[in-house]
Amino acid sequence: MQQGQAEITQHSNQQYNISGTVDLTTAPELIRKAVALFKNADKKINIDLSQVTSSNSAALALILEMLKQARKNQIELHFEHLPETMLTIAKAYGIDREIRELT
Repeated sequence: MQQGQAEITQHSNQQYNISGTVDLTTAPELIRKAVALFKNADKKINIDLSQVTSSNSAALALILEMLKQARKNQIELHFEHLPETMLTIAKAYGIDREIRELT
């Protein structure tokens, strides 16, 4: 994967992986893919972020949109290996506690 690219891949009905750079350029496409995936997903999903190489506030927007879609589709959502930058940004917005509860 080249720098400035990101993808979401499905490993099973419950396990997804996000990799690459999550920023203003890549987040809209990741959100679009996540919305489509969540429509046919199991009722419990784990999202592994261990392969995210770079992120900014757009990554937090992605997390929040995934949470919104999970609630809409009655899916229990958990995140694994949340990058520290996402937690730092969440803390700046005062929502770090809510984000940590999803891990």
